[in-house]
Amino acid sequence: MLEIPIENIMSDHPIKIKENIRIGSVAHLLLRHQISGILVVKKDNENKLVGILTTTDLLRLVNQALSQKKQKINALKKISGLKAGDVASKRVISLQKDDKVMKAIAIMHRKNVHTIPIFDGQKVIGVIGKHDVLNVALL
Repeated sequence: MLEIPIENIMSDHPIKIKENIRIGSVAHLLLRHQISGILVVKKDNENKLVGILTTTDLLRLVNQALSQKKQKINALKKISGLKAGDVASKRVISLQKDDKVMKAIAIMHRKNVHTIPIFDGQKVIGVIGKHDVLNVALL
């Protein structure tokens, strides 16, 4: 099972958000869909990946706000109003649809990432998460 192409197990309808969406809305999407990362795309081209925004990124921002001695509520409100494109991780690790599941597992472990966009050439066609690879690896 680890030698099958990623396209066989990826989610082929990834949730994408435009770069100008506010972080507060992103947090609601992540929670509602029970996912750990979401793809951030250009506001005028949903096939142009800008970055990825994860729950880890959001926790880092919240921790920064809460570490302030005063004005914690104002800091949280400010974070909620930030745009996804400004906060998203720009150095995105991606894979091609023909890459094998074993490669995804190795990358997730080595790079400590949990969500990887999948491409067909230059076009984003899916996403694979840690739960996807664990389901296949542990069958």
